[in-house]
Amino acid sequence: MSNRTENQLQEDRLKRDLLDLENSTSNRDLFQLAQARKKALSPQGKRRRRYLWPALGTSFASVALIVLLVNPGEQPLPAMDMANADLQTDEALYDIYEELEFYHWLALTEG
Repeated sequence: MSNRTENQLQEDRLKRDLLDLENSTSNRDLFQLAQARKKALSPQGKRRRRYLWPALGTSFASVALIVLLVNPGEQPLPAMDMANADLQTDEALYDIYEELEFYHWLALTEG
């Protein structure tokens, strides 16, 4: 019990000291303390600005990525369209194919 009474006595002394300090503080000091408290509790504009640029950069990057994925530019033709397309063959390649066909026939007849 003596521990509790000592703690209560110490608490009472601290309360008295704080009340004395409050009563002896000038109005000017109280006003400055109130301003400092208000400034400390208000959200600071610099903190908002610090997070603003990364957020904007991320937003713009995601919009650019969406635009690229939705409209990639030239799209390759599907295989079905390639089969129906008119392909122009080079005469030299056509001649080589005919020569290979001839040599294959010649090998079969001689062998």
